[in-house]
Amino acid sequence: MIPSKGGNGMPINVDYPAVLELFEDLRDPSRWDSSAFLIWYLENYYRLETQEAIDAVCDKGNDKGIDGIWVNDNTETIIVLQTKLRENPAKRIGDSDLRTFAGTLRQFETAQGLQAMVDSAGLAEVAKLIERIDLLSKLATYTVRGEFLSNVNIDANGTPFLASAPNITFVGKDYLESRYISDSRNARVHTPQVFDTLGYSITEYEVDKTTRAIIAPVKASELVRLEGISDQSLFDQNVRGPLGKTKINTAIVNSIKDKKLHKSFPLFHNGITVIASKVDVGTGSITTEDYYVVNGCQSLTSLFDNQGSLTDDLRILTKFIQLENGSPLGSMITRFSNNQNGVEDRDFMSNHYCPATS
Repeated sequence: MIPSKGGNGMPINVDYPAVLELFEDLRDPSRWDSSAFLIWYLENYYRLETQEAIDAVCDKGNDKGIDGIWVNDNTETIIVLQTKLRENPAKRIGDSDLRTFAGTLRQFETAQGLQAMVDSAGLAEVAKLIERIDLLSKLATYTVRGEFLSNVNIDANGTPFLASAPNITFVGKDYLESRYISDSRNARVHTPQVFDTLGYSITEYEVDKTTRAIIAPVKASELVRLEGISDQSLFDQNVRGPLGKTKINTAIVNSIKDKKLHKSFPLFHNGITVIASKVDVGTGSITTEDYYVVNGCQSLTSLFDNQGSLTDDLRILTKFIQLENGSPLGSMITRFSNNQNGVEDRDFMSNHYCPATS
């Protein structure tokens, strides 16, 4: 069988037993292959460090249907993970597996329910994980969503069930093979992209002769034309991937679909950061090439997936940073722009009005 190709043209095959080669270094007699598969997924698609991914997995005996838990404190999201590694490529994931997983997620609806599950799990890894990440204290204010991972696709019965379960995301063969980005890829996109800024002010900040930043409101309909959004290769240097149905993603999509909010979008959106080796400012336009996106993965992915709702009024404040290839500033900008404190629900609990200062 000819393997599919990842977004950067690198071959990947998640059919069994070829899939085992992808995480051969994670296989261990004390670890189930499904656990190694999940760790590999968290490393390559959530872009977690290896130890962070290992710590998020609890796929062992008496795991209560929970193979892993990862908490994104910036987006106030608890991701509960379930994994099915199928040896028969012809098999599919149906509604039975998904219904069972939906039942598992109900254990997270209340602190009392979660505590009961922890008590019944005893010394199982899942109980230790929940206690280690202090999940009970976060349950009231965080959103819980489930992610079902498999190396096969969903079947005709599973698809309608998934549509009725907005808190569950399915990640299967097609997604894994189309979104995979190899470590050997070239992160930058070389095709020039032109953005229309006619009638809008452009702000420029120069650090030195080769380093500068240009900030402008750019049409979302032009941003979604950037190469590498569909396969995520554009975001190779981003700290995190799109992370599924987080509260931030949901809010972005709702804003995109409400066309009355398009003109106001730059007022409540943090913007997108693009690093490029070349940025040219012309009369009413900006041209960039040899670029990649380091902040704005969730936004661009949501815009790309909802292109039918875009209008010319929907513009995104975009920061184009011109850097020489290999500049150490690139990794610093990526790290700092992805680790700013997020605004949590409890920040809106005060009875006193205070205008935004950020």
